[in-house]
Amino acid sequence: MPSFASTSIGADPTLCRFMTVCLMLGDSVLPLFVGCLEALPNLHTLEIGQVYGSIEIPLKNALEGVKLPQIKTLILPPSVHPLLPHCCDAEDVVCVVGRKTIFSDEFLESLVSNQNSQIERLAIPLVSRGTLSRK
Repeated sequence: MPSFASTSIGADPTLCRFMTVCLMLGDSVLPLFVGCLEALPNLHTLEIGQVYGSIEIPLKNALEGVKLPQIKTLILPPSVHPLLPHCCDAEDVVCVVGRKTIFSDEFLESLVSNQNSQIERLAIPLVSRGTLSRK
């Protein structure tokens, strides 16, 4: 995996304070994505809009040994819950669900297991399957 920290991407303090991404399943892409996150010391907001494929295990593997304390705000779909314990100083966490995604217990378990004590705001949907119906 290339090191982004030794290049200009990690050296420019004005570079990238916000990042919005779509993640696609791919063992080769996720380590590059994680390396990019590590190399951006000024990145404080990460929004992951959509995830294609089952990403929990490959993401967990790519994040092994990684800490991302610079990230303060996370806007994530439930399937990206493996990222939560690595953002140990997150203050604002928003779980985003769509028509094809639902909130998962793993999302909360990832928060609790790491004891993310910096969280000041947690926004999660409290809608269960079958609660809403169209008329």
